[in-house]
Amino acid sequence: MLRIEKFIVFLLLLRSSVALATAPVFISKIFSTMGQGISTTQWFVYGRRNFTQTGYIRHTKGYTSPVQSKAAVKVGENGADGVDMTGKVVVVTGANSGLGKELATYAAAKNANVYMVCRSKARAETARDEICEKTNASKDNVKILLSDVGELSQVRSAVKELQSKEAEIDCVVCNAGVLLNDKKLTSEGNEVTMASHLIGGSYLLTKLLMPQLEAAASSGKDPKVIYLTSGGMLLTNMPSWDVATNTAADQAYDGVQTYSYAKRGQVLVAEQLAKQKNGITFLAAHPGWADTPAVDDAFGSSKKMFEPLRTPWAGAEGISWLMNAPKRKLENGAFYLDRATQSKHIAGPFMTEGTFTKNAQSEIDAFMSKLKEACGI
Repeated sequence: MLRIEKFIVFLLLLRSSVALATAPVFISKIFSTMGQGISTTQWFVYGRRNFTQTGYIRHTKGYTSPVQSKAAVKVGENGADGVDMTGKVVVVTGANSGLGKELATYAAAKNANVYMVCRSKARAETARDEICEKTNASKDNVKILLSDVGELSQVRSAVKELQSKEAEIDCVVCNAGVLLNDKKLTSEGNEVTMASHLIGGSYLLTKLLMPQLEAAASSGKDPKVIYLTSGGMLLTNMPSWDVATNTAADQAYDGVQTYSYAKRGQVLVAEQLAKQKNGITFLAAHPGWADTPAVDDAFGSSKKMFEPLRTPWAGAEGISWLMNAPKRKLENGAFYLDRATQSKHIAGPFMTEGTFTKNAQSEIDAFMSKLKEACGI
């Protein structure tokens, strides 16, 4: 992660007029450090106001449609939000815990036909049993697809199985992923964080399911693909492909930085795919700072800096709204938090967009080309 200490380092370096006068490369690094410092400081201030449980509660006061107090409120039940997903096909990756489980629970409670994409059969079955018990859904309506979405071959196998069962898909929620402290590679040689969040778990999955999404659009439905990104993407732009995928020479591994790259990548993918004008809505959505097992694994006791953390449902609720909101109320390719569009950049002075976290279109085109190449499509 880009740390506040870097901004302090910048202030100290700025005092060295001799260094500034004699080292152009050094100057460039200083200005880079300044951009990192501003983006990190403003990210934390912005996050404390908007990403916490307190921020969520404040945002809900501005909602114009009902909000549920938990995921497992069935259609017509007291406290329901009025949504009925009967007949809809919903795919949720990483659905056995955390935000993914909340979203799968919500869809099941609304009578959707839910596909849980999970790595572990045992954990998936346990989660499905709990979801069915809470929602009174049958196992026929809550199905399991086994796949580690970081393994591209497994994504292809899961999609093939899904396509044999469903001609149309109404919603895909790309939630699965990991954040590692030490570099690990998949069996196919990809860095695990990038592979699970972005390469396989978002881009390849979306591209392979495009026929079913387009079929839903052709039937007059309102198909959506939602990428669960993170506020961490506000800290960075998308670097060159070798840096983002940790294949650059002599590159030290930074797990949180890699995670931020993957999350920025998801925002770019939503933005670029939205240009296709094929009737599909592509969205990036931030759940805020939610108290999930993934956060525990990644940050441990350090998660205290993000408190008060959101409950898992508070993190998932805005995404559940996106799953059902009519596209006339949505901005295709946008970045959402709590039912509202958000800026994709806050790295300029006083929370303005700035330039530090932006990419030129030529860089984005190169990124999309590399992503397609990595997926072999």
